[in-house]
Amino acid sequence: MVLFKVLVATMIGLATALGVRVALDAGGDRWLGLLQSYGKWISDELDKVLIEISPARATFWITPIILTGVGLGLLSGNTPAQRVFWAVVVGAAAYFVPTFAVHWLKARYLQRVDDQLVDSLRLMANALKAGLNLQQAIDLVSREMPMPISAVFGRVVKEISLGRLTDDALRRMAQRVPLDDVRLFTDSVLTLRETGGNLSETFAVIAETVVERKKVQGRIKTVTTQGVSQGVIICSMPIALLLLFSIIDEHYLDPFFNTPLGWIMLLAVFILDGVGMWAILKVVKVEV
Repeated sequence: MVLFKVLVATMIGLATALGVRVALDAGGDRWLGLLQSYGKWISDELDKVLIEISPARATFWITPIILTGVGLGLLSGNTPAQRVFWAVVVGAAAYFVPTFAVHWLKARYLQRVDDQLVDSLRLMANALKAGLNLQQAIDLVSREMPMPISAVFGRVVKEISLGRLTDDALRRMAQRVPLDDVRLFTDSVLTLRETGGNLSETFAVIAETVVERKKVQGRIKTVTTQGVSQGVIICSMPIALLLLFSIIDEHYLDPFFNTPLGWIMLLAVFILDGVGMWAILKVVKVEV
């Protein structure tokens, strides 16, 4: 009888160990696949802003960033429950740090392209008036304009020289540079190439339209900046107060971390905080 119990306990232990091993292997493979897809997305998005980084290198940097966030979280709390809480929160936030960095670099790149687009359109309009064709005008922009707009049109010239049709090269440019003004430029060129028309006059009109739109966007940005700043400050106050109170009195926040009601309240705070920030950004965002 004793031997039977030992045998059953041994089998249960082996089955448990095997199940844990399978779960860890499956979780590790899934985590590795997630990191690889994340790194490929980072590499593809940075390629659009003329920053070359391989998917393997991007994937390599994700894990240290997350581990750094988890380590900072473990150092933030005073009790084990608080340290686990901050480790999860800061680690999850660190996971999205590369995403925010990519979006910031992309927004800065697109802003620089948008700022240089008017001068490029005027240069192409003058080149067409001087007798150059469309491909020569685009090549002139790629040689005479500063970065990054020169690289944008230089890639179009390179694709055309390698045998791609001009219309396809312009469509690919509009996909790489998702700006309304660039899309307006490409659609106008493609339409006029099919129906016929004066490209130089069209470029001049587009340039003036972009200038007027920028004036309106500047006024709107001036009005909405204050609302965005207030929303960021208000939504960051709960997290800042949690950190402040944990520093002032290490036991002051124990009910939040040691009771089910406290966990529910913390979850509600983060959900409502996120919904509030989303609502503020939706209200102050005005499309022109």
